[in-house]
Amino acid sequence: MKVAIIADDLTGANATNALLSKKGFSTITCLEAFHHSLSDFEVVSFSTDSRSVLAEEAYNRVSNCIEQLKPALPLISKRIDSTLRGNMGAEVDAVLDRYPQLMAVVVPVYPSSGRICVGGSLLVSGIPLQNTMMRDDPKNPMTESSVLELFRQQSRHEPHHIPLREVLTGGDVLSERIASVYRQGGRIAIFDATTDQDITAIAKAVEKTGLPVFCVDPGPFTAELAHLRYSSSHIKTNKVFIAIGSVSVLTQRQIEKLKYDRSVWLEVVAPRLLINISKNPGKAGPLVQMLLRKSGEYDVVGIDTVETPEHVCELDELAQEYGVDKSQVSCLINQGIAEVTAQVLLNKNSMFRGIYTSGGDVTLAVTNRLGSKGFILKDEVEPLAVYGHLIGERCNGLSIVTKGGFVGNDRTLVHCIDYLSTKISSCDSGMSQELSISSQPQECI
Repeated sequence: MKVAIIADDLTGANATNALLSKKGFSTITCLEAFHHSLSDFEVVSFSTDSRSVLAEEAYNRVSNCIEQLKPALPLISKRIDSTLRGNMGAEVDAVLDRYPQLMAVVVPVYPSSGRICVGGSLLVSGIPLQNTMMRDDPKNPMTESSVLELFRQQSRHEPHHIPLREVLTGGDVLSERIASVYRQGGRIAIFDATTDQDITAIAKAVEKTGLPVFCVDPGPFTAELAHLRYSSSHIKTNKVFIAIGSVSVLTQRQIEKLKYDRSVWLEVVAPRLLINISKNPGKAGPLVQMLLRKSGEYDVVGIDTVETPEHVCELDELAQEYGVDKSQVSCLINQGIAEVTAQVLLNKNSMFRGIYTSGGDVTLAVTNRLGSKGFILKDEVEPLAVYGHLIGERCNGLSIVTKGGFVGNDRTLVHCIDYLSTKISSCDSGMSQELSISSQPQECI
């Protein structure tokens, strides 16, 4: 076991497990007493069902759960509600009393769900927590937005606040700030954060200190710290490659949203280079090697041709330059995208198990270059965005989500990537059987 998640309800236990599953970890939610077979899993999640009980009872339930983790001490995640309900302070105290050398790293945010922390206070979609509907929650009415104040009310340990301006410095400065809190005896550090990039910065700074810590968050920070900590020994098999050829304004907005909400590497490749690659595949080498290197740092890597309006290139100009018509220019660009994609995915060192394509012409060029004979359709992610598996000697079993360039809303790309990451992490047991039935025309496109 590498990570032990202690959640105050079953939904939270499962939700955090899902985030770690996307990172490629094997996970299980434990419904009964600890059992030796759980050592087969990298992440074990427990629910103490303690959100609505008295603080003393919540403390005891977490303490009892922690006792089951001996003798090995995995990375502990004290999963808290994304709207701060429950007995956060008492449950953190239970961990600190058992392991006083640890420091609670509290990152109480979930940016993709609109939960951010600024000035030590939680905002939900830009609104202070106490002014949201959670104020009238029948079991746990939230009349306080300050994470700091809630810990002062609920914990015996004084919380220390790391403001956003210090989080944004990142690197050595942030690491030293964290170490300073620890040296001064601080055992609860509460961090501001507004984006996934902030979460990553905090995780990297924490790891750099080498301090003994445990996570206190709704899940995203736990997933990021676990990914960083175990990346050298953990085989990451859930990586997604993105190939986007659409130049629509909607696609540009979708890319912007993805890069804001998720940690990804998207390389903008000039149409001229793609045309040259389509004519001479050997010219893709440096780009392919760079993308493979980036896959060691990011779980989502890919290429596109347009991210901002200034990237849009006039086809008439390219047609005249290469002595072809506009239709042929578009075809050559798509072939270049397909060539780069295939060289990455078919490389012996590739760890990509999923691909996302946007634009019908790009999807056709990519699947043809991969040698796909068909597509086993599994699900509709969103209207006109589908998920399935490719059939073919070289690409058999590769998971794919594909959609049109003018399809969806600003969050559709984020949704599709999250969906695909989850699917390839879950490893459907029936996939191989389905792939052996490759002659069903009703399932092929």
